[in-house]
Amino acid sequence: MESMTFRELTDAMVALYTERKYAEALQLVEQNADQFPEQSARTTFWKMCLLSLCGRPDDVLFVFQEGLDSGLWWAKIQFVDPDLDAVRDLPEFKRLVEVSQEKYEEARTHIERDQVILLPDEPASGMYPLLIALHGRNGNKETNLEFWEVARQRGWLVVSPQSTQPLFSGSYCWDDPKIGMADLLFYHGQVSKQYQIDPQRVIIAGFSQGSGMAIYTVLSRKISARGFIGIGTFIAEPDSLLPLAGEAQSVRGYFITGGKDHTLDKAQAIQRILKENNIQFGEEVHPDLGHEFPTDFERSFEKAIDFIFTEQE
Repeated sequence: MESMTFRELTDAMVALYTERKYAEALQLVEQNADQFPEQSARTTFWKMCLLSLCGRPDDVLFVFQEGLDSGLWWAKIQFVDPDLDAVRDLPEFKRLVEVSQEKYEEARTHIERDQVILLPDEPASGMYPLLIALHGRNGNKETNLEFWEVARQRGWLVVSPQSTQPLFSGSYCWDDPKIGMADLLFYHGQVSKQYQIDPQRVIIAGFSQGSGMAIYTVLSRKISARGFIGIGTFIAEPDSLLPLAGEAQSVRGYFITGGKDHTLDKAQAIQRILKENNIQFGEEVHPDLGHEFPTDFERSFEKAIDFIFTEQE
């Protein structure tokens, strides 16, 4: 079988999952998971979910125990996934969840802040425009990084910070915005010490939950940013933005949304809040796009920058 990248494996698995072809998705993962040992926590969890959906509870327990024995762990919140309903009430499954949570609690005490910086050519002015790009839930500093290369090529210094809120090995989230804010203030402070940043050209962007965190941060004004770019925007509680939106009329945002995105209602709820508070934003809608970046993101990025930095008539 031809080798594939992890993104290709993910896309192929999700496509089969969406079509409810769980047995085929499971076979695909089992045949290719060993190629990506750094993703073992993720692929092991996929196996557990797909085995559950295939009605194989004993095999779920075996794979779970095997994963724990190999040093893997997952936060307890991961196991609320409805794909695991077939095993949720089994005493042994509950026991393994508690073992996993204990390992998670231990691991989280050793989490350190980390980031990737994409450095462009030095600008003539010596001042870099700054784009802080936030990964989505279950992501990390490397996730979606290839899409932000377009910003670096256009002269932006790109910082891809990693949240300090782990879900499993190599996977992080922005579930607690207060912790997320503390992280972002640290990363922003560090890059401001290392490089001369143009304070008039700072943007915070993100994908999915990272987009929600970006909007939360921009509206808070704790980091002075001109605006935000949101792709597949998600925030669990859009109303959490209400206390912030009333004082943020000077910022501008840009949404890239998909007509087939299962989180579209959250983006629309955020947009309603922004409208009610006279915060300007643009939007481009891709009717056939799911919860993902558009293939022509380079064009989308240019449109977003133009909108954010074009003064109102």
